Amino acid sequence: MEFDERYLRPAEVDLLIGDSTKARDKLGWQPSVTFEGLVKLMVDADLAALGINLNNAGDSEQLLKDLAYLRNRSLIAVD
Repeated sequence: MEFDERYLRPAEVDLLIGDSTKARDKLGWQPSVTFEGLVKLMVDADLAALGINLNNAGDSEQLLKDLAYLRNRSLIAVD
């Protein structure tokens, strides 16, 4: 893998960590989604954008081949 600095944003932040303490203390806020649930929501949304529904995947070996094909087709080369 190579890193191309042309795609680095000027204000790139290497690490983002949220702290909900203030919202919990001042507003009584409580999260309604777990971290694992959030990851699943995000992955499901990305897969849906590609037209992939893992809930009805069926043959997992064929699904992996299909995903590899989709990934290869979606790669974009930039000079």
